[in-house]
Amino acid sequence: MLSIVVIGRNEAENIVRLARSIESLRDFLDFPVEALYVDSASVDDSAELANKYFDTVIELEESPHLCASAGRFSGTLETKYPWVFYVDGDMEICSQFFPVMASLDTLEPEFVGLIGLYIHKFDNGSSAVQTFARKVGHVAGASQFGGAVVLRRDAVIRVGNWDPSLYGKEEMELYVRLGNGHPVVRFVNVPMVYHYSEYYSRLELIARLLFPSAGLGKVFWGYGQSVRALSVKSKLGAMLRLDVEIHAFWAALLCVLIAAFVWSTLIAAVLFVAVMGGFSIWLRPGSIFRYMTLPLSLVPGWFRYFPWFRPRLIKWGSSDKTAT
Repeated sequence: MLSIVVIGRNEAENIVRLARSIESLRDFLDFPVEALYVDSASVDDSAELANKYFDTVIELEESPHLCASAGRFSGTLETKYPWVFYVDGDMEICSQFFPVMASLDTLEPEFVGLIGLYIHKFDNGSSAVQTFARKVGHVAGASQFGGAVVLRRDAVIRVGNWDPSLYGKEEMELYVRLGNGHPVVRFVNVPMVYHYSEYYSRLELIARLLFPSAGLGKVFWGYGQSVRALSVKSKLGAMLRLDVEIHAFWAALLCVLIAAFVWSTLIAAVLFVAVMGGFSIWLRPGSIFRYMTLPLSLVPGWFRYFPWFRPRLIKWGSSDKTAT
């Protein structure tokens, strides 16, 4: 039995496409499926349109702290089935993933969920495939997950649900708590969702890492918020275990700074070149730049974590809704 939680804000142009893929999934599966739509204070007709296709529509009241995590938090509380498929409003479920969903009950007990490939479809006609593979024993676990993932409901509730106070990086923060720093989501090398999004040039992507006004908005502060949240929940050690790359990178840079202080700037410069060269072989250049810019969001974001926030909602239901 499956609950599908869709979150969105001003997604009227995408709802029908997603709803049709949900209906196709329902037709494929031989067990009950409920579909919930959580609307984050849209100013278009998203909520009214969603009511034509979803079993339950939840509208969240506008707030300066409203975010994607608040939507997933609210949606999870309204679900009734043991599996929850989280999907964003600008996505579409791939038919190749339907057989995977049909065999949810065969998932190994050490995993709390599963994820497949994301196929990003950009508005300039290009596309990209995102994988989350990470070896766990003899099977493929997931190094992380994004807006689309299937999780055991009881596992999410047991660790305290999604944190509704996080503007961004909420998936990372939840994953740390779900596995206590270990990869406990199973990766399946099958297309899971199509994600329809805006294309950004390399310069635009760099700007988004440097300035919140470049497009990310308050999501820019998510990393600092998430680190603060995990600190409050005594899970920083678990975060270090799960996200090894970034912490290895900064540990190496810290060693360079210590070398500059203890020995000389020349030795530090040589070490810096060696560190950057080594990580360039291990990681993609884009990852290195992203890691170097994280302090810009870490420090201010740390002070923007407001754990008291809970979204206020209006719930209204519908019945026997099908996509046409």
